[in-house]
Amino acid sequence: MEWGYSGLEKLRNFSSQKPTMKKTYAILCVLFSFSGFAQITIDQSDMPSVGDYIPRKSDTLSVLPGPGASGPNQVWNFTALSNYVISEYTNVVSVASTPNGNQFGSSNMAMTNDNASYLYFNKSAQSFTTQGLSGDLLGTGNINAPFSPDLTLHQFPRTFGSSFTDAYALDVTVPGAAINPILNQINFKRSSIVKDTTDAWGLLTTPHGTYNVLRVHTMEISVDSVWALPIFPPTWSLVSTSSDTSHSYSWVGKGGKIAIAEMTFDTLGMPKTFTWSELAGIGVGLEETNNEYFQIQPNPTRDFFTVQNVLPTEIQLFDNEGRMLTLNASMIGADTQVNVSNVPSGVYFVKIQSGGHAACHKLIKQ
Repeated sequence: MEWGYSGLEKLRNFSSQKPTMKKTYAILCVLFSFSGFAQITIDQSDMPSVGDYIPRKSDTLSVLPGPGASGPNQVWNFTALSNYVISEYTNVVSVASTPNGNQFGSSNMAMTNDNASYLYFNKSAQSFTTQGLSGDLLGTGNINAPFSPDLTLHQFPRTFGSSFTDAYALDVTVPGAAINPILNQINFKRSSIVKDTTDAWGLLTTPHGTYNVLRVHTMEISVDSVWALPIFPPTWSLVSTSSDTSHSYSWVGKGGKIAIAEMTFDTLGMPKTFTWSELAGIGVGLEETNNEYFQIQPNPTRDFFTVQNVLPTEIQLFDNEGRMLTLNASMIGADTQVNVSNVPSGVYFVKIQSGGHAACHKLIKQ
């Protein structure tokens, strides 16, 4: 079992298929309809509450790209998938409704994917923390695994450039017979330091939607030890020790409850799992492109197109890979005419800005 923060979606939790032209158009129009992506701030209101139901999906078999660059105004596109996608459903419940809630008195909510194992959390105006977990974690019966001290998942407000370092420890003793009949008990200890950095902001596209997000890089340095108490002689002995440094990335957005997307890595440091939220109503919608303010004619065209009845402050032309092309534009009365006679045939995207409005149109050049 993974005990690390990135592995806890029981604690916390792209294949050969390429995006269709429709998907590419949707992505580009969302991107180009804004002169700059919205840099957001995450606070207590963006965290889950008791009663929330959060559908998620995970892909573990695609050849995943890396997490991308850090910094401002980034674009992440994770829309390519394998045919092996796992559905997950997270329920946020009251602490009192869980079988061992009395062991986590400082928590004010719990989460479960299976109604058998639970993670415990505390949400406040200052932070979002986890107090540990409880359930049949190893198939040996119920285990209570409190963190001491609590592990901080968010400090509020979270903005681009925010960072903090936290530490937690785990000390769990379980019956040994299920592992080896000569053992009375097994003890597992972990001591970890977790470094949290909000290292980027920009626009994230998942198979479910497009979102303004902050990206969080989490690095955990952990030291584990396993101890055994045999039936005879009844003396604790050290079985093994190990240390590890793990990395994970998460993308968080307004109203996202938990991460909108997460990427974990294998022991070789290669991307392993990409998990995304399918929560409704929190993405950036194409209705924001304001196409009703601007019309272009003719479309399709061979030589030119006209932006009708408006004097734009900016017109830009992009190919379907997002590269901006040079334009020649001239004013004809109340219209703006754009010469595209030297542009190769294909599908393009026209970004228009004027009077505080922005629009994106698909243009077919014959």
